Amino acid sequence: MLQGQEYARVRDFGDNPGRLRMFRYVPAGLDSTRRYPMLLVLHGSMLSAGVMHRNDGWSKQADSMKFMLLYPDQRFMNNPVRAFNVRFGRKRTVLELEARSIIGMIEYMKQHYPVDPQRVCVTGLSAGGSMSNVLLLLYPEYFRAGALIAAPSWMPEDLDIAEGPFPRVAVIQGNRDEVVTPDHADALIEQWAKIFGLNPMAYERINGYMGNPHLTLRRYEKEDNIPLLRLDMEMVGHQMAIVPGDSLQQGGRHSIYSKDIGFHLPWWILQFFGITEQKDQIPNY
Repeated sequence: MLQGQEYARVRDFGDNPGRLRMFRYVPAGLDSTRRYPMLLVLHGSMLSAGVMHRNDGWSKQADSMKFMLLYPDQRFMNNPVRAFNVRFGRKRTVLELEARSIIGMIEYMKQHYPVDPQRVCVTGLSAGGSMSNVLLLLYPEYFRAGALIAAPSWMPEDLDIAEGPFPRVAVIQGNRDEVVTPDHADALIEQWAKIFGLNPMAYERINGYMGNPHLTLRRYEKEDNIPLLRLDMEMVGHQMAIVPGDSLQQGGRHSIYSKDIGFHLPWWILQFFGITEQKDQIPNY
């Protein structure tokens, strides 16, 4: 069994053209003869890897379900609000260099820990959601699935998108978000619907999803698969939906960046990624 490693910075992870910082968390009790999932969590503007690790409760679930956590972290010297450089007006080359740095972090984890390369997933909040979107577009072969939370739809027009195939994607939006308004989610759905060959207006709508009156799910089906989901959350602003508590389906801390509507989004994301089971699992409705 491998010894667990607490949340800590990895200073020398190899190629780092985007000058990002890397943090990782490895739960105790991993068997070196097996391979385990890994989840990338990307922070938003004015946040950090440490805030995401402390506030959202990922480590408790990682300890229980045995998956590793990788947190790319922006430097103040790269961006004064510590956002990944996805916003319009930024040079495409800067964005691509940051994406390459994150791929370098993934390669480091594969070399030093028992990562299953077929079960690497990515999620991000706000600007972290935008960078997650970019990673899925540029390096789809690295990821099993992605979840974009309150993600701006900013995108350099000349971004060199990969040919695919592309992983499954969930777009998650709060209806009271005045920082990243719901039209950004609309644009992301149109982007991914085009990539998957879907009609963005053809979906199954589920109101009161999972018995929660604040949730609405849209399912975009293609050939008996569901490559694209949209989850809308009422009463949620530019925040992560969490349910603080001790059970595995709960966690995180109350803060200005979180909202309790009786729905723990990190757990749902792990279900969407198939990490709660050994197969892909769309949560029941």
